Order: sequence, then structure tokens, then C-alpha cells
Amino acid sequence: MAEASSLASAIDRHFLECVICSDTFKDPRALPCMHPFCCECLENWAKSCSDDNSIVSCPLCKNIYRIPEEEGIKGFPVHFLVTNLQDTVDKAKQKKSTTGICDKHGKKLKYFCENCGCAACSDCSALDPSHRGHSFIRLKEASRRLSCSLENLTRIVGNVEEKYTTAIQQTQQVKQNLDQDTDAKIQAIDEARNEFMQKVDNLVRAYKQDAYRMKEKNLSAIEQIEEKLQVDLASLRSSNELASNVIESGSDSDIISLYQSLSSSLQQLAQAQPTPVDSKLGKIKLEPPQPTSMDLPSLEQLLCDKLHITVTPTQHTQVSHQTSNLSVKPAAAKPLPSATAKHLPSSAATKSPLPRFTIKSPQSSSIKPLSAFTANAEVNTATASKQDPSLFPRSQSVQSTMPSTQPRIDKKWKECGQIKTTPKVESPRCIAIHPNGDIVLTSWFAPVTVFSRHRNDLSWNGNFKHIIGGSPSNIDDIAITPSNQYIIPGSYGKNEFYIYDSQGVLVSTIPTYDINNQPSRPRSVAVDSTGRIIVGLGWDGHKTVTIHQPDGTLISKFETTSSPRKLTCTPNVKLIISFVDITLQVMNQSGHNFSIIQPPPGIQPGIQSWEPVYVCCSKQGELFVGNQGYPKAVYRYVCTDGEYKYLDCITRMENNPWGIALSADEQELFVVDNLSSIVKIFR
Repeated sequence: MAEASSLASAIDRHFLECVICSDTFKDPRALPCMHPFCCECLENWAKSCSDDNSIVSCPLCKNIYRIPEEEGIKGFPVHFLVTNLQDTVDKAKQKKSTTGICDKHGKKLKYFCENCGCAACSDCSALDPSHRGHSFIRLKEASRRLSCSLENLTRIVGNVEEKYTTAIQQTQQVKQNLDQDTDAKIQAIDEARNEFMQKVDNLVRAYKQDAYRMKEKNLSAIEQIEEKLQVDLASLRSSNELASNVIESGSDSDIISLYQSLSSSLQQLAQAQPTPVDSKLGKIKLEPPQPTSMDLPSLEQLLCDKLHITVTPTQHTQVSHQTSNLSVKPAAAKPLPSATAKHLPSSAATKSPLPRFTIKSPQSSSIKPLSAFTANAEVNTATASKQDPSLFPRSQSVQSTMPSTQPRIDKKWKECGQIKTTPKVESPRCIAIHPNGDIVLTSWFAPVTVFSRHRNDLSWNGNFKHIIGGSPSNIDDIAITPSNQYIIPGSYGKNEFYIYDSQGVLVSTIPTYDINNQPSRPRSVAVDSTGRIIVGLGWDGHKTVTIHQPDGTLISKFETTSSPRKLTCTPNVKLIISFVDITLQVMNQSGHNFSIIQPPPGIQPGIQSWEPVYVCCSKQGELFVGNQGYPKAVYRYVCTDGEYKYLDCITRMENNPWGIALSADEQELFVVDNLSSIVKIFR
């Protein structure tokens, strides 16, 4: 009795007293660090932590946590370990007056029933029918065996505790690596700034901001893992300490009565493993800035070389012969395009623009263009720019292609009409809209067909106009260039694409080869704002994207991780590509992946759910995605901070949405319903 009383008192004192009020817990609540406190005590304590009662610091470990907005302190979970322990201690106190005496026969408990797992008296073992045929041992021997079992479990849990300690040390090491890597990146940026000019500090500052932003992003993920490890470790230690107290201070009866709950808890904890930390979080991955209005791609190249990242600027360096040393001469000032303005601090974007510069070099130099070319293609920039200015577009051409305004995210698209494509075109696949309003459709069963369009008071109507001469059937895509030429990929067995003029007359046939120079059939085509032709070679397992000049001459090509299905171009000349592996990725024209576009909320990636195939991007950066999973729908995305984020659903469809296209003024959206041979129009 004395031993039971002392154990209950010790448990009360060490585990069941609130450190704030020094009294028994009332409605114990657990902070994320797993330290328990009375709910009322915690509410009073929180009032002293902040004026708006939004945060609370743990009185023991001093960690700071945000209070749940709706429920306040009661939003923190009930501390289950404390409540369970209170129940166990209460039961022990209720039975302490009869500890060691059989409730049924009133005799002293001397034996332990191995079948029932409980203490028993001599009458229980000899006379009680419920124990008939059971095996009994001395109570002392049973207590010794169970103590050994608990000791083994505490030893196992102690080993798990060491694993958690090691894992926490690893997170701290990764945080240290993150700091060191960030410092190295910042130092490299500062060195590049010192090597160039003070005038470009704004660009350097942009790199720094990206480095710190990525650090904060990685640090947040690391701290979440560390916080979970700390919580699990606190639970391990608390449970192990309780078991140790029972072993050291508990009586035989206490050990027997608490063994079931303690062993169950310790067995679960013994199987726990610490959450692994990804060592990649200790590194930061920076991306090159958007093109600037300065004719100084060497500045971006210098920074990116020091940071070991790839840059594909669209400007070229003007090199002239001079006998003097390298000099920089300011030219007429031009405003920064929107791509640069968003990358610079707000104060710099609103002040006077940076001047353009012309670099005069004492040496004649043949400089390879900074955009990606095939491995064996070396082009002299001075000669190439004379032959084809579109290969090295200057800053003013980039500026003219950038959207003047951001897309309105509050506008809603509503269906305003339909066009029936039969009997001329059955089961249309892809669509393009000519600047004059004509609708151009491809199909597996008909040549590329052009419809003129007019509108009466009730709906849109399409009238057959002509067939693009010589184009075969089984065409899977189509694009229209800024000069109103048609780009059409080859049909089955044709490893080539065709360029037709605005009247539908064949201009040229361009053969296509994959990254290994093997003939490959085009699956998709697109045209960027500079007139370059982008071709996706995704049939028969090929994984290549090729970049061509407006006349079809190959500029470069790169290999993709999966077969490209459909692609479109963004206002800043990036690519959005849907792949056979059910991903939708944003890439540059060198094949560098910037991000993966996530499915709308509530839709899981994978076949039968998120299958983004057809894509279309406006001049203002709005992205329209046709999902052929479930639900079949057309979704709208808007680019913010360089990432495409889901905005709303344009329409849900009974059949798969196939081709998607915008009118020249981008006020109308056209969606092909393949099975119904209908083109739906939204405004």
C-alpha cells in the first residue's frame, strides 16, 4: 500500500502537475512541442505573449506557436498521454486500499495467472472455475519477468531515440550547408557585380533576392521536418521516462496493472522511424533572370557562369574593332520591358530607365550565340545576325512582343455559340484562328480545311472556304506564323513538316530528325512571337524538340525526358509542353525546365484524372489547358511570379476537349469537341 501510494504521488508530481499553476492538470492541452498545460492556464499565459492573442510561447522550451484563429487555445489538441495517465493513476488510487488482496476471495494475492495475465490468490488457482486449467507462477517471479520485458522495450526505445537525435543533427547540418551554399552564391554574385559596373546593381540585387527566397523556401521545409522530429522525440522520452519510473518505483502490483498500456505504447514507439531529411534542401537552385533592355548579355552570362546556371538571353553583344582598351559608351535611354521591371525592385522599376550600352573591344571576336545550338553547329554572330536578324533579336523586338498589360483575372468566359464542322470535316482534332477570323481545322479523315465565319443575331456560323492545297489527312496539329503562313506537321510515315503561304500554296517541305539524327515524325508545332517554329517530335517513343527559323532552317534541338504531345509558346518565348507521362512543364528553348504546372485543386495527377493534352497561351500570359482525364474540362491559368497558377474552369464537356485556340484579338476562345464535330466558342 505504501509503495502504491508513493508511486501515485511521484507520478502526480512529475507528470500530472501543470508547471504554470502547480496543480493537477485540468483539461490538459498539448503545444506542438508536446509540453502539456491546463487549457485555462495556457489562455492566461497567451495574453502576456502578444497584444492580439495570436501567438503563444511554451513556458518550458520557449518555442513560439501561432494560436488557432477559430478555436483559440482550445484549438490545440488534448494531451492524450496526460489524460490516459490520469485515468490510470485514478484507478490505482481507488484500489490502493485493497492492494494485494483478492477482490473475489479476500485473500492475499500470491500467484500470477499466465493465461489471464492477472494476479490471483490461492483460492483463485484452486477453486475458481474461471481459472480452471490455467498455468500459475509466483507473483514475484511474474513481476521479475514483466520487469525484464519492460527493460528490453525501454532499451529498444532508447536506440530509436538515438536515431531521432542523429536525424535532428542531420537537419542542423543541412541547415548549415544551406547557409554555406547561400553565402557562396551571394559571394559569387557580389564578385560578378564588382567585375562589371555599378550601373547594374539592380540586376545583382535581383539575384540576391532569388537566393534568399529559395533559402527561405528550403529552410521552411527543413524546419517542418525538424519540428516533427522534436515532437516525436518528446513523446519517446516521455513514454520511456514513465516506464522507467514504474520499473524503479512501482510495486509488483503497479507493474502488473500498468504493464499492458505501457508495453503497447512502447512497442508502437519502438517501431517508429525518424522522418528523413532530403540533403537537396541544403542547396539552392537559381534561375536566370528575364531578358533586360540592355545589349549586354555578357552581364547575365558572367553572373550565370559564377552561379553555374544556364542562361538563354535574346540579345547579342555588339563587337567593334578598337585599338584602345575596353570602353563602355552610353546610348539613348529606353524604358525597361515588363519582364525586367518585375524582376527589379519596385524603386528601380519606377525610376529613370537604365541606358543602353555599346561595348567596344580591342579585339575582333567570333562569338557563339548564347541560345542553344546543336553540338556541331558553330555560328559567327556578326555574320549570322546580318543573314537572319530573327536569330539574334534585339531588345526592341523583345519589348514589342511582351504584353502591355497583365491579364484580367476576374473576367469570366461564357459560351456564346457553336460551329458544326460536318459534312466537310468529321471528328476535327486541332484548330487555329487566322488573323482575318477564318477557322482552320485538322482531322484524321480530311485535309486541312478553312472556314470563313460570320455571326447572325443568334449564333456563330462557319462556311466552308477552301482546303489548304496539297495537305494530306491524318494531321495532328497546325500553327500560323506572324506572316500568316501555315505550319503543318507530316501525317503517318512523313518525317517532315510543311510551310504553306497565306493562300494555301506549299512553300517548302522541311525534314525532321530527332536528337540522334534519326528521321522522326512531328507530333506538334507552334510559333513563338519572334516567328521561330517549334516542333515536337513525340511519335514512336521519340523525345525531341527542334527550333527552326521562319524559313524552316534548323537552329537547335534538345532532348526531353518524355515524348512531347502538344506545345505552345508564352509571351516571353518560353515553351509549355504536355508530355506523354501526364506532365505539363514550362521550359525554355534550350530545354531547361523551369516548373511543372500542377493540376487544379481536387484533381490528382495521373491517368483518368489529370491528363493535360491541348494547351494554348495568350499574348498576356493566360494559359488554357484541355484536360482529357476526369473531369473533361478546359481550365484557365495565370502566370504570377513566374509560375502558372490555376484560376478557374472555363467549361466542362461530355467529350474530350481537343484543339484550343484564341482569336486574333483574344476575345474569343475556340474549343474542339472531337466526337460531336462541334467547335464551341467562348467569349
